[in-house]
Amino acid sequence: MRSTTPLRISAVLLFAMGTSALAGPADDLSRAAVGALPALQMGGAAVGEARDEGGNAVLVNVTFSSTGSTPIGVRIGRATITGAPAADGTLANARVLLEDVEGTGADGHGYKLARAEMQGAQGSLAAIFGSFATQAPLLQPANEGTATGFSAQSVAARDLVVTQPRQNRQQTVRYAEIALNGYQRGRVAELTVRSTQAAPSDGQPGPAASAASIRLTGLDTVAAVRTSGAAGVWMESGVVEGISIASPRPGAPPFAIARIAMGKVSLRPGAQSITALTESMQALGPAQDEASRRRQAGLAAEFIERFDMERFELAGVSGQSEEGRPFRMERFVFSGLSQGRLASVSVSGVSASSRDGHDTTIGQVTVEGIDASGLLAFGKEFAAGRVPPGQTMPPQAFPHATRILFENIDVKQTGSNQQLAKVGRFEVESGPRVGLMPSRLRGRLTGFEAPITNARQRAQLAPLGLTERLNLGAELEIEYVETARELRMRTFNVEVDDVGSLNLVMTVGGLDRAQIEALPGSAAVLGLSAKAGGITLTYTEDGGVANFISHLAGQTGMSEDDFKEQIKTQAGALVGQFIQDRAVAAQITEAFGEFLDDPTSLAVTLTPKGDIPLAALAVALRGSPFAAMPMFNIAVKANE
Repeated sequence: MRSTTPLRISAVLLFAMGTSALAGPADDLSRAAVGALPALQMGGAAVGEARDEGGNAVLVNVTFSSTGSTPIGVRIGRATITGAPAADGTLANARVLLEDVEGTGADGHGYKLARAEMQGAQGSLAAIFGSFATQAPLLQPANEGTATGFSAQSVAARDLVVTQPRQNRQQTVRYAEIALNGYQRGRVAELTVRSTQAAPSDGQPGPAASAASIRLTGLDTVAAVRTSGAAGVWMESGVVEGISIASPRPGAPPFAIARIAMGKVSLRPGAQSITALTESMQALGPAQDEASRRRQAGLAAEFIERFDMERFELAGVSGQSEEGRPFRMERFVFSGLSQGRLASVSVSGVSASSRDGHDTTIGQVTVEGIDASGLLAFGKEFAAGRVPPGQTMPPQAFPHATRILFENIDVKQTGSNQQLAKVGRFEVESGPRVGLMPSRLRGRLTGFEAPITNARQRAQLAPLGLTERLNLGAELEIEYVETARELRMRTFNVEVDDVGSLNLVMTVGGLDRAQIEALPGSAAVLGLSAKAGGITLTYTEDGGVANFISHLAGQTGMSEDDFKEQIKTQAGALVGQFIQDRAVAAQITEAFGEFLDDPTSLAVTLTPKGDIPLAALAVALRGSPFAAMPMFNIAVKANE
């Protein structure tokens, strides 16, 4: 009798081979993807059905979840892959179509995506799947492994709806279309988003917002989830257009921004990724106690310190205040952000209405050389618990700017358009600080105009010859000279058109750098050690004194010459009361009389007779300015 064993073995082999043949590419691709997901920090992967349809591999009901710090469960309703994969499931120039994709996370996070299509896909299908285990797929990577695990010539998605908690409310963000061109293992040549809309999910009034389009170029998505390595470029440039934020007041126009433009942005590595840091800041919410305030300060300091940005620009900003008053800003720009420092901030084309009935326009405001790195350092110290409660900020923590410029400020009365004040240019420059005090300070005001609008103002200024408007300019220059231990006011000059100018030059000595650095705690000690130096006050005539004399002479019914003689007599008597040295009193009276006869200039110089502490001078001045005169040698010169 013949044995049937070989026949049974042959039947088993044929069945196994047939089963393997029936499995096809879709099953192979399914097993490869499921097997590769755990290495990408994805767990619980399963495929409901894998089948081949006309040369396409179709995977139905793909489910898995991320296992990182922010778990996201993902379900892909249908995945269609066109293009034969390699034996290990690696894609080569494939088309991948994902439909009915859904992500669910903790604390109300989640999303739904109708469709995403990749052309020219290469690399791991598991990495493509895993890239959707994030709170905002295609916009935020899940982790470095999924982001770098594949490439694609293009990615197109539509109808992405993201739900996320914001300030104890659920918010829904809708993205109509998302496109990535030139995706190369985490790097994107161009990312565009059309029509973004955000609004509270509960349907109640809230901060609804929208953007017509977003375009980012040279984007490195991995930089947002990377925690190690050197600083790298996150984005070469970006543009957001057509931004609108609904007003909380019913019927009011929205807050609008025509365009946001960003230059190159670099990210510095840290203990946690920028994505994780952002999620931590969002989860923290408003500070309620000391611990949350410290946590908030630490996160904010780290977030700012990690970013370097070449340029950020807002254009076409408009809206209304809470009282319904309109405002507009043509442009806001900052540049050179790095490590808490800014090269410059500029605001131009500002117009606003205030509650007191004034319309203000500002041509431009520029601030340069801003250094807030000390404030960031203090924030980190505060977050670490090394700042006792109630302690004030040290001087080095206060931000500093090297230059501030205001140009073309105009204030008018609402409705009547009556001009109230105008400034052509106001500029302040400061040198390196010594404690809270800049070592050098220069200021200049030009083109200040103020119309004389009422009878009271005219009555006060008419004696000086001013009846229509007041035009003035001013200049200030102060410097601390450490080697001489002196603070020198080189000039403080105020000039009024058609009146004259007044210039003050003075010196304060005895100022040690260590005492200045210890301000404000050392104010009492500094007041005792600081010494009054020389003072020179100079008036230069431009018609004001002549007009004043003419006006007063006319009121008294005297001639101008007789009125001048009367003033000379009164001045001589006054000087004699406070100046004991008759020769000095005579010289002062003579110089004053010479000035009255031909008003050109008058300079008064005070030279300390010895060391005069500022504290003692302040005490003397409480009674009368003349009480301090015996402390100084006095010289008066006219018309020099």
